[in-house]
Amino acid sequence: MTEVQYLTNWFTPKISDHDAVYSTSSISDRRLRVIRRDGVQLSIAPIRTETLTPPLVEAILREDEATIICLVPKTAHYLWSARERANELGSDVQTMSEVFWSMAEDDPQGFLSKDVDSTRRILGQHSRVQQVQMVCESSMTLIRKGGMASVTVSVEYGYEFGEESLVKALGRHPGVDVVLNSNPSGRATSAALEHAEHAGVRLLSLAELMGVINNP
Repeated sequence: MTEVQYLTNWFTPKISDHDAVYSTSSISDRRLRVIRRDGVQLSIAPIRTETLTPPLVEAILREDEATIICLVPKTAHYLWSARERANELGSDVQTMSEVFWSMAEDDPQGFLSKDVDSTRRILGQHSRVQQVQMVCESSMTLIRKGGMASVTVSVEYGYEFGEESLVKALGRHPGVDVVLNSNPSGRATSAALEHAEHAGVRLLSLAELMGVINNP
């Protein structure tokens, strides 16, 4: 099984500075207790691993319960099936960014990046989309109606979306059909569009993707 490294000591001062956090304390070297200013108490397991899978979630939660398993590295992934397994076991899986946003939510469990969540919701309402299947924290497969080919989408966010941003997106999500820039004010550079063409993917805005979904 892939090794999991706990980053509790590293993570503690980061979350302690959050405006919604009243105090933090160590439960163990693998768990952190967070008390919010509204009195809500959470236990967080901050981890480092390349890809968080369901078996890793089970192993983490066998050690001790956790309100949230926090995947720290920006380049790492949690499989959506890992998040679903955590939910079944009374926990949740979030990226570090999601944890920081969720601290202001009434229920921090279940929080998903707003860019990803809104994209999933909008695409799920498309007349040609039968189902949206999440792959990882920021990619999804659109199952289309009428036997049309499925489309796998990586959700990114940028203002001037350049070639470097595209390369990073494809490195994190190899095999996608579309790299989506979810920023409504964003624009793709000519170099990024040229790279996308050579890589055999499409770099699109949400409005462009909504139109492309209609095509076989």
